[in-house]
Amino acid sequence: MKGKSTLSLMFLLLLLFCIKVLGQGYFALDVSLKFPEIVDYNLPFISFESLEEGFSYVYQINLVDGSYSQTFTTKSPVLSVNLENQGTYKISAVLTFKNNVLFFGSSDVTVNYDIPTKKVEVTMTPNLVKILLTLDVDDVSALTGKKVKITYEYPDFTIVIPLNINTFPVQMELFPGTYRFSIIEEKDVNSNSILFSTDIGFQSGSFYSLMISFKNKKISLLSNLAKMSKIVAFDATTREVIFEKEGKYKLSNILSINGKSNVQWSSLLYPGISEFFVTFLNGEITAINYVETLPSNVRVLLSSKLSSTGGLVSSNFDYITVKVSEPYFLFVLDNTYRQVANLQSGELIRFQRHFDAIIVETNNGIIGPFGIKSRLYLKPLGINSSVEIVEKGKKKYFGSFEIVANNDGGLSIINELPVEEYLKTVVSSEMPSTYHPEALKAQAVVARTYTLNKILADRRYARLGANIDDSTNFQAYNFSPTNEKATNAVIGTRGEILVYQSKPAATFYYAVSGGYALSPEDVFRMKISYITPKMIAAESELAVFLDDEQAITNFLKNSNVLMLKSLGFPEAVNSYFRWRVEYTPEEILQRISSLKNLSVLDLSNSEDLKQKFKFTEVLADFINLVLTPNLLEERNATVISELVNDSFKDSSMMTTTDPSMIPTTEENFNMTEQKSGTYQHDYFDFSDKQHEVIVNIYITQRTPGKYVKEIVVETNKRLYKISDEQVLKLFSPNGKKVILQNGIVRSDFTTLPSSFFTVDVVKNDDGYAEKVVLYGGGFGHGIGMSQVAANFLAKDYGWDYTTILTFFYPGTVLSKVY
Repeated sequence: MKGKSTLSLMFLLLLLFCIKVLGQGYFALDVSLKFPEIVDYNLPFISFESLEEGFSYVYQINLVDGSYSQTFTTKSPVLSVNLENQGTYKISAVLTFKNNVLFFGSSDVTVNYDIPTKKVEVTMTPNLVKILLTLDVDDVSALTGKKVKITYEYPDFTIVIPLNINTFPVQMELFPGTYRFSIIEEKDVNSNSILFSTDIGFQSGSFYSLMISFKNKKISLLSNLAKMSKIVAFDATTREVIFEKEGKYKLSNILSINGKSNVQWSSLLYPGISEFFVTFLNGEITAINYVETLPSNVRVLLSSKLSSTGGLVSSNFDYITVKVSEPYFLFVLDNTYRQVANLQSGELIRFQRHFDAIIVETNNGIIGPFGIKSRLYLKPLGINSSVEIVEKGKKKYFGSFEIVANNDGGLSIINELPVEEYLKTVVSSEMPSTYHPEALKAQAVVARTYTLNKILADRRYARLGANIDDSTNFQAYNFSPTNEKATNAVIGTRGEILVYQSKPAATFYYAVSGGYALSPEDVFRMKISYITPKMIAAESELAVFLDDEQAITNFLKNSNVLMLKSLGFPEAVNSYFRWRVEYTPEEILQRISSLKNLSVLDLSNSEDLKQKFKFTEVLADFINLVLTPNLLEERNATVISELVNDSFKDSSMMTTTDPSMIPTTEENFNMTEQKSGTYQHDYFDFSDKQHEVIVNIYITQRTPGKYVKEIVVETNKRLYKISDEQVLKLFSPNGKKVILQNGIVRSDFTTLPSSFFTVDVVKNDDGYAEKVVLYGGGFGHGIGMSQVAANFLAKDYGWDYTTILTFFYPGTVLSKVY
């Protein structure tokens, strides 16, 4: 037995030796090619088993260490080859037609003595050219009976596309090579006439844009140009723009817009802009040209949750259920733009996010799934078509809709509709129908101007695809159904806006003032020359001045409606014209302990401080402005806050027995803040409150618009200087009662009704605070037009809407822009 094994081994070695001597390979490699289903592509049929003239298979076999390389050209999708050396080989294969690569693929395989014969299958991928074909026509009727015919060098391959504005744009993926584009016109069933024909060569790996132009009865095919449908969203950071029908493209770094280069493109383009031409270079957009006109449509992001004051909390929906009142069409944009459903009157559909996809449930079953980056469009058949959105309380909405996946794990919905239709629900939601018609007209003009201004200037929702949202963060949209008076106001002022320096003005507005208009610089951090702080009064010669803190206090504590009306304040009868909020001293101290960016002055040796500086006495004099006339000049030369700030920076103002509490900064005593952003307790122990009581609270600094910028809280132990947004946090009405001047109490405010207020401290017999009362006036940000004032100015003083607009926005021009 052992002898037989030895003989077998010797025979095998002899056989291998003979094969080597005779030049035969040690290993056999069988390669086969796997092609995709050709029906999945808009490509010509190819018989892969028996190639016609001009087709070839080219195989490249390389040993990865570079010691072997061989190329084989055949007509067969199967290759058998003998190899001498074991190792890892890279097999590459291509199918060519007239030197153009149509398919390509590769695979790695390892051969060795264990398996002398190795089989490998190479998956082939089509090598395609991406083509965008668009249409520009000045007379749609000229397209009747005409088609574009595309033929390839390969016989029997033809694509025929009807020339119809509804079938364009067309996105295709074709093999590289030369194609003939012809415009044909049907004469009868059996004959066509060629109106235009040209050959275009496409190279692999490239993007081509072609535009068929029908202008002045002349037909042409223009390369690198495209007439695009509409921008629906863009990302200013990545420079990617999504077009409604054409999909996503990138803007070149050398972009020009209307012939101007080096422009801030994201400030010029906006979601919804349409009817424009672009130029492509290497797949990127290098130029955009369009006619600069004011927007006719607005794109509104619909909210899923609102705050108690109507502000947007969320626009994220788990699902969106829509009932169509009239026929709607459902389109999708993923790899291409196409119609996927025809919805009939009364049909109910639901959009839902399902893992990394979007599905649509209809009466006829589920449509989809669509990719998570897809955009779904609901488009109406007629101009009066509407839908009810179940998650929005079955409210009726007009126009078209887009449903997209958002970054919060759900869906968002955008409602696009004509500006004039949008305004009908805005005016009815923003102003009661009981208001005077002239006030409603003023509201329509202001809302229209505001809408166009925001479309052109605001980009906070550009990535999602909206211009504005439906909340009071912008304008209340569809909070109330439309009514006849609101509709008449919109129709009666159609196309009228306020213009400043040839652009729509920034026409902010709000509910009711407290008798004084604030400054945009204080609220929105912007300067607007035609919106300035002033008294909201009908009498131009009003003998009321708010030039000191005592005058402001007296004004805001005055709720004598008859007196205020007689002085010309039109809103005096409104319940929000005066309001108050009461706090306990303990509440104020507790809230101070949680504030950031405090400056604190220790008063442990207050008697010495008073004797040296008479600080609290001087401070009180300045705050309450009981200075005698001979001190007015000094007061004008030294602002209250300057005196306070200087005192806070003086190291002699602080005495302590604890050396660790002595500041070491250059200013000796400055605001202290942890890196985490919370107040550092190293200097002062806020937990020790049992002996600290409030003596007084002073408003130490207001802006020119009377906005409270800084206050000082004086206790028996220390002074706290609180500034800017921390003031509003200190006096937050969250959980408190806001008492209106008519006695109505509201407990649902999370922020103060307005920023126009004063502070009054009611003291006990010992001179300490018993309660702190905030007296305020107005409801809203206080910038621009007061809606309540507009109503009373029209109703009680006979002002028309143009006079109202001139009063609130002096310097603007009322213009009819369409």
